[in-house]
Amino acid sequence: MNRIAVIRTDRIGDLLMTMPAVGALRARYPDAVIDLIALKNAAPLLTGTPELQTIYSYDPDEQPELFQIIHWAGRLRANRYDAIIIFNPARVFHAAAFLAGIPIRIGYSRKWGFLLNRTIADTKASRLLHESEYNLELVQLLDANAKMADLRLWISIENAESARQLLKNNGVPEKSRPVAIHPWTSNPVKSWPMESFIQTALALVRNGLPVILIGQPEGPCRTENRCLDLTGKIPLPLLPAVLNECAGLISNDSGPAHIAAAVGTPLIVVAPESHEPVLRRWSPLGKNQQILYSPTPEIVAHQAVLQFGIRS
Repeated sequence: MNRIAVIRTDRIGDLLMTMPAVGALRARYPDAVIDLIALKNAAPLLTGTPELQTIYSYDPDEQPELFQIIHWAGRLRANRYDAIIIFNPARVFHAAAFLAGIPIRIGYSRKWGFLLNRTIADTKASRLLHESEYNLELVQLLDANAKMADLRLWISIENAESARQLLKNNGVPEKSRPVAIHPWTSNPVKSWPMESFIQTALALVRNGLPVILIGQPEGPCRTENRCLDLTGKIPLPLLPAVLNECAGLISNDSGPAHIAAAVGTPLIVVAPESHEPVLRRWSPLGKNQQILYSPTPEIVAHQAVLQFGIRS
């Protein structure tokens, strides 16, 4: 097995939950070329990842579906892959893999799954596994070990230094480890109230703790200028290094929460109680994390002090 393509073309959290499966492939085929196709907005996050050779960006809105199929079939054929694993079912890549003549085509038996030749039924809705475990089931079809491995995002020396400089340039005292807060999420249904984030941030600030706001702002987060506002200032490839410099992150269920867990930064995810069934499958992969359902701001601030190992 010399050349393998892996495809995961949805959000950041989904992509990171695929990386243990990629690690299993690398362990099974240490000398193989393993390339990744990921969503355009998520692909830069994995730049420099040792398990991967080349990362290709996919933009579903760039062309109509037929033209996408033709484009990717040509690219896949040119790379002469021995196998392809499609982790999230997609007609574009099922068809492209078939037209490219890739000998081993692995994925789920839906969305034109008949174009693949090694498939499993998509039974995720009726089972209680974590998403990363479902991904490991797919790589077993290529004889990889399904044992769960720790997820760890790679941070280059250059990005680590750039992150420290960015924090310093934006007013974070040197050698201090701020608490990061990310109060936005892609789906309002899974969101903790903005006012609760604000009250949590102000409680931490009142106790003398540095707090930074991160993310792409999707609405106002008025903290009376008592927090350092870094929203919109941290490019995605640098976010793992920035979070690695933080004492911890308080966040909705979101991409930054998954990134924090992947770099080992202590994490508190806050969510409404109605979101608990979803997080059983989609919770971030990491050891030092706590999920709090419908907590008060006081509980979150207290938990942050205990879990992040910070002192006022």
